[in-house]
Amino acid sequence: MKQFYFHKFDDRKPYSAIPDNKYRTLLFQFAGIITIALGISYLGWRWQFSLNPDALWFAVPLVLAESLSFFSTVMVVINFWSNKDAEKSPPVHYLSEIEDLQERADRPVKIDVFIATYNEDVELVRQSIIDAKNIKYPFPDVEIKIFVLDDGRRDGRNPLKENMKIAAEEEGVHYMIREHNEGYKAGNLKNALEHTKGDLFAILDADTRPFPEFLIHTSGYFRKAKVAWVQTPQWFYDITEAQKLSSILNSKLKIKNSYLTRIVDIVFGKIKINEDIFGNDPRLFYDVILRKRNFYNAAFCCGAGSLHRREAVMSLAVKDFAEGIKKLEKDLVKKNTNSIEINGKKNVLLMKQEIVPFKFHASEDIYTSIMLHADKVNKWESIQHPDIECKMLSTQDLDSWIKQHHRYAAGSLDIAFRDNPLFKKGLTLGQKICYFNTIWSYFAPLWILIFLLRPIVYFFTLALPVKAYSFDFFKYFLPFQIMNTITITLGSWGISTKRGDQYYISSFWFMLMALFSVIKGKEVKFNVTPKGKHFANNTQHILPHIVIISLTLLGVVYNSILLLMGYHPSASGFFANSFWCIFNVFALSIMIRAALWKPLETD
Repeated sequence: MKQFYFHKFDDRKPYSAIPDNKYRTLLFQFAGIITIALGISYLGWRWQFSLNPDALWFAVPLVLAESLSFFSTVMVVINFWSNKDAEKSPPVHYLSEIEDLQERADRPVKIDVFIATYNEDVELVRQSIIDAKNIKYPFPDVEIKIFVLDDGRRDGRNPLKENMKIAAEEEGVHYMIREHNEGYKAGNLKNALEHTKGDLFAILDADTRPFPEFLIHTSGYFRKAKVAWVQTPQWFYDITEAQKLSSILNSKLKIKNSYLTRIVDIVFGKIKINEDIFGNDPRLFYDVILRKRNFYNAAFCCGAGSLHRREAVMSLAVKDFAEGIKKLEKDLVKKNTNSIEINGKKNVLLMKQEIVPFKFHASEDIYTSIMLHADKVNKWESIQHPDIECKMLSTQDLDSWIKQHHRYAAGSLDIAFRDNPLFKKGLTLGQKICYFNTIWSYFAPLWILIFLLRPIVYFFTLALPVKAYSFDFFKYFLPFQIMNTITITLGSWGISTKRGDQYYISSFWFMLMALFSVIKGKEVKFNVTPKGKHFANNTQHILPHIVIISLTLLGVVYNSILLLMGYHPSASGFFANSFWCIFNVFALSIMIRAALWKPLETD
């Protein structure tokens, strides 16, 4: 069997979901209300009394950025407000347990497992096939079929490509291709649904390796007739490990002296760096953000590691099909077209129109989720399952990470401009807020950039955005910031947010590029995330960070000289902005470190 870098991590065990605690929730809600109140008080003071009239060109953009950032805080409090895990249920056996048979004969349920692949290493996909074959189910008469959905058409027609078809045949699973790539992954799934009959179907990516109890732990939710899908947490078991400082020094500086190494271990032994260097750990997202959206019935599908009800996605497809016909008829009537021509054009459309279960979009998972939740007739529900049921591979180089997250950002922003959930009929208020919260987070670089440039602008213009960094400023600012930190800590259930906070800030540049590309109307392409280590040239991704850090440090040096010579107009302004410099440099540095990172041992 081919050896991959991730085989050394095969014995890693996933973390357990954090148990709900009503007292912690109440404490968070109390802290959240206080935070919002303090934020309103602070911003009220900022807008009314703190703006420097001699530098409004600087003061107004900064307070506007603070206001937009505070709006994000309010959205987070709403998202984190409460938790409502769905009641777990034993696995289903018969169709009557999940559907109204309407006088049809009962039978055991049928379950399909789809493994979507495009250009991934065949032997890597084989790992997922083998684990899918090991899925257990307590009822032997329940038919579970595994399908490899190969959108790369690696069926032997091209001798330069690996043969995915042979691998599927060797493993005894079904192999499926189509002659085009229309609709990207959504089109691939559509093709699969047209040729399969499972009442429930699971979606796995090429690197998604399900645990044996995957279906046992998730199928029972479908006893509730309106559950459309169940999303399980995505767990990346190959995240970079923390490294001791002595090991890094030995590797980088080629230190061979064991005595010196022991001294470093004694002095700095507790210091470990590079853990999750690419910020891949999604625990905060799945165990907190998405899980708490169960409270609003707003947990969306994230593709891999999910289980779906065929009836739900097909009902959406039929609905869209019918609405397309109605729209054509309505447009023709407006044009005073006669009935014979209307019927003729309707028949032509009926022949050409396709039934599309998943939205053809680069972010087909969240877009389809929005449409299902907005179905006023069926009122479909979703569930974020708390426990990990699969393991997956993370991006192992910065270039791949940025391409992946650029697609997430551009896809979500495209939905905002194309079909904004705030105005989507059928969604509840809670669902609108939760979906908009996801989209809103990708507008963050607009205010993050202002925060990053704030100390630089001050250092080189000496213009204060506030009248003075006086007692009044800190009286309003510090309580809000301290309470905000406490609130986020309580809402995160003890999960560290350090790495996520760093990447939230240091991602500003590629998210700005994603926003500009969507505004320009560029098509959002579905780029398959590379699996494995690629070590591409990352200079293009970190150049803005290097420029901002350089200007920031240069500004500190310049102002320090002015302060020592007695020419600086505001010592408090210097120290306040120097504090933000430390924060900004720390946040931006993670992406530079990730760009330069290489494992100590090359596999």
